[in-house]
Amino acid sequence: MKIAICSPYDFSFPGGVKSHILDFSKELINEGHEVTIFAPFSNENLQEIKSFNFFNLGKTLAFTFLGAKSRITLNIFKIISCINFIKKNNFDIVHLHEPLTPSQIIINLFINKNKLIGTFHSYSERKNPVYILFNKILSYFINRLSIKICVSKFSELYIKKYFSFDSIIIPNGININNFSKSTNIPKELDNNSKKILFVGRFDEERKGFKILLKSFLNLKKFFVDLNLIVAGPGNKNKLKKYFLPPNFDNDIVFLGNISQDKLPDYYKNVDLVCAPSIANESFGIILLEAMAAGSVLIASSIESYKYLLEKNNYGFVYNSNSHEELGILIKKILSNELSTDENIKNGLKNVQNYSWEKLVSEIINIYNNLLLKNIGKNKNNN
Repeated sequence: MKIAICSPYDFSFPGGVKSHILDFSKELINEGHEVTIFAPFSNENLQEIKSFNFFNLGKTLAFTFLGAKSRITLNIFKIISCINFIKKNNFDIVHLHEPLTPSQIIINLFINKNKLIGTFHSYSERKNPVYILFNKILSYFINRLSIKICVSKFSELYIKKYFSFDSIIIPNGININNFSKSTNIPKELDNNSKKILFVGRFDEERKGFKILLKSFLNLKKFFVDLNLIVAGPGNKNKLKKYFLPPNFDNDIVFLGNISQDKLPDYYKNVDLVCAPSIANESFGIILLEAMAAGSVLIASSIESYKYLLEKNNYGFVYNSNSHEELGILIKKILSNELSTDENIKNGLKNVQNYSWEKLVSEIINIYNNLLLKNIGKNKNNN
């Protein structure tokens, strides 16, 4: 099959949708399918996309909406070029991720609806004024999708607050082999200090970094050699308001963007991983990454995280608004007052259910059924 996978988000920055698409695409290619990724891309030096057929939708604009920061393209010329490319190359499937974003809506409008599949990732506790104001128009574009997929029951509940349609839940997946083979120790971690890892956009409010930071500063009273390792983009100047000590650069290591291939090296060489998000998470790929790496994980009690961790008997959960409770939990783990061995075993066992090797077969079946349906329509029309 020739498959077009379209994303509205800038692939130069980390994010769940990007991870989903890259790992899923690798597995499709391994199964012998021809895949082209269509996405905005503002950093020509990023290595991750070089092994893919990649159509660059150009540079992006940053928006903050419903508490989430998104970098999306509004380059109409690039989007039209993308549409022409898809039509000219006669793709069998056009798979739109976050299909109600501007670029995806335009692609939807000009592509044969029988080829269109959409995956919904988003979740928010807040009301979405765009979905309310433009409900009828957006419903038209949803109805053009032959298949609708949601990555979790939370993304499904969110989108169905506003629109009525049948959907399938297929969870986010993970490239387990990438995490099991890691053996390198990054130079930033090659020391005897205790280490906490945060992965994500640390200056985005909903990611909860300030909760972790408050806990970390208090924990330094008990663990002098404690380091906070931060993997992901953000503006360090925004942290000055938290009254950081003068030598905080020695205690907090900001790595910037880390490629998916190198991330496992960081998960495997820290004492624990913390996912302190406070809102608007529909799933949590970071949780799967920690599971696959055999990491000790502490996560906030937001509904999507709690659901995934309880389902898989993995991780330790604290009240998402309490840096005190988080600090107590971290202290217990770093002091070996809390047993983690069984918890890690559960994670390593249950993460197999989220392997892309397994999940890709479900999506390929969906693709095949759609192709067969279209063949039947064409025969009837003839």
